[in-house]
Amino acid sequence: MKDKSTKSRVENKALSQVNENERQSWTSIAFIWVGTMICIPMLMVGGIFASALTFSNIFIATVIGFAICCLIMVLGGMQGHDLGIPSTMCATRAFGSTGSSFTMALAIFIGDVGWFAIQAATCAVAFNTLMELVNTNVPFAVSCLIWGCVMTVTAVYGFGLMKWLNYIACPLLIALCVYGAVHSVNQSSWQAITTFTAENTMSMSIAVSTVIGLFAVGACCNADYTRYAKSRGDVVKATVLGVLPAAVLMIMVGSIMALGTGNYDVTSIFANLGMPVVAMLVLILATWTTNTGNAYASGLASMKLFRLRDELRPIATLGCGVLGTVLAMLGIANAMESYISIVSALVPPVAGVVIADYWIVCKGNPENWKPVKGVNWIGIIAWILGALVALFFSFFSTAVDSIVVSMVSYLVLNTVLGKTGLRGKGEITIEEATEVTK
Repeated sequence: MKDKSTKSRVENKALSQVNENERQSWTSIAFIWVGTMICIPMLMVGGIFASALTFSNIFIATVIGFAICCLIMVLGGMQGHDLGIPSTMCATRAFGSTGSSFTMALAIFIGDVGWFAIQAATCAVAFNTLMELVNTNVPFAVSCLIWGCVMTVTAVYGFGLMKWLNYIACPLLIALCVYGAVHSVNQSSWQAITTFTAENTMSMSIAVSTVIGLFAVGACCNADYTRYAKSRGDVVKATVLGVLPAAVLMIMVGSIMALGTGNYDVTSIFANLGMPVVAMLVLILATWTTNTGNAYASGLASMKLFRLRDELRPIATLGCGVLGTVLAMLGIANAMESYISIVSALVPPVAGVVIADYWIVCKGNPENWKPVKGVNWIGIIAWILGALVALFFSFFSTAVDSIVVSMVSYLVLNTVLGKTGLRGKGEITIEEATEVTK
């Protein structure tokens, strides 16, 4: 009896449709996104912006960037709600049941495992700083191992445990960020911060692209959570209220702390807030809530990528956590800027193709949407064109350009070639698409 009870607490829902009785409140989804937004990389980007943009431009770039992310998330999230399936399954029409495995699934898998590694490494740094305060030295690799395991276990249990972790953690994280901002303002002055003129300059398009690239993977996998939403309205509320306020808060706080203290090392800033132990504990909590989502999403993506059964979701998530932890120990965090640039070019066009297919071709009607067997080469070609533009011919923002180009390419190609063999081997049901992965 005990084993059955324990097993019931572990989520086994992966690729199959969510039932009506499994739907959750929009607040539980929103809190997961709030916990995801409150993380050290957000503060770090705020610090980077502080050295290259005026204070007002930081705010404008952040709002524009995350507003674009929210639009992508709402469109993808509504599809997830309508169909009751995760993001990788939402791509089984635009790319085909097989094609979605090496486009959407592979992109999310690589992106989220990489982010897990970066977050685990930053958590290890914060933990080691905390240990140094009590005169204890912990090897970096050991810290990565410890916190990688903690974060992985939370994700293995799934949506239920994740939402409660965020219910508890988010108020504490917000309180610390507000305290950090106030402390930094007191060290300098509000006028000095808002009137600071950066020596280096960054264009608005690059700043917006950086913001989108920072969250490109998360923006593409909203359906992983909103498949549990009760209505389209709940998708909008959970996404906008869960992402935009917290994201703007974090980047602006990172900027304020950097400008107010003259220090761009986030961990060092928090360690000197006057409550170093509390600050380090909350920073660890911040990476924990974010990384649980990274492991969860990469686990779902690996289910599609490696054609696994629903009941293997916990094991797949565990494997992704282990891989991310190993990468953290190997020092992947040192390549964060390059990683963001690549992700911002390759991941958004995947979402562009899926959005064009569901909202324009299928007119946003779930009755018009059916997975396609095999590979939909029209979607693959459109994705490649979007990625190429982002990598070599970007004219505004790599992420935005790639989305627009992939959407237009898909619509044009679908009109010209939609009735040819390039579109796959015919339509199938969601159940059959799920069976293909078994």
